[in-house]
Amino acid sequence: MTITDLDVAIPDGIGPEREDGPLRSVSIAMAVLGCFETERELGATRVAAELGIAKSTACRMLAALATSGMLERSRAGRYRLGLRMFEIGQLAVDRLMLRELSLPVLGELREILRETVQLAVPVGADVLYVDRLEGNSAGTMFHSQLYRRGPGHSSSAAKAIAAHNPSMARAILERGFHRHTPFTIVDPQRYKQVLHQVRIDGFAASREEHTMGMSSIAAPIVVRRGERTVAVSAISVVGATSRVLGARKVAVVQSVRRAAASVSAALEQCG
Repeated sequence: MTITDLDVAIPDGIGPEREDGPLRSVSIAMAVLGCFETERELGATRVAAELGIAKSTACRMLAALATSGMLERSRAGRYRLGLRMFEIGQLAVDRLMLRELSLPVLGELREILRETVQLAVPVGADVLYVDRLEGNSAGTMFHSQLYRRGPGHSSSAAKAIAAHNPSMARAILERGFHRHTPFTIVDPQRYKQVLHQVRIDGFAASREEHTMGMSSIAAPIVVRRGERTVAVSAISVVGATSRVLGARKVAVVQSVRRAAASVSAALEQCG
């Protein structure tokens, strides 16, 4: 059962009367989850009374949310918030904290290298650039929040993350590879070798794999997850190939690695 499979009537106060079926279901789902803000466990009768909906509707919605992992059902037939809700909430907190801690570091990195610097997080087989400070050698620099996706297999940021994040590496390998330029890595075995080298070197590079003339270098931001160290983000520097991977490559690599290590340490201190 999925939330959009539910055929329910929307009660007053939960959502617009003219929303279509899926949107009505989403509105009710959000209202149901909201009931757990003050109560540890609830049953269908209580949820129905709280929201002014039919008990049958409450039963179906609770069951759908439990199927998705948002809720858990106890042996007594009551519901409580599930681990999936915790995971999503923790991810949101981590990413908000990540941006807050990273922005000063990104600013310093941009001033040192005078190139565009980015902060990326994994989203399935892609990376999402949640912050970018743009710059050029002429000195024109500004702050840009792009929230745009980039393909995981051809970006240095994704390589840096995937090398230390098995879930992302697996997602990239399962989806397959699309050639953007003649330099894009499209062979799975070759890609695995690259990730292995990234783990050894501590940084990843992308030489014109997505856009001709443009290259990037990235280093992972890592946190401890139990006994493991996992990459949750990456800082990358992107610019003309001659500037990023030319005579300044060593300096760029050292600067990016220091920046990523600084944010990793700050995240560790925040717990």
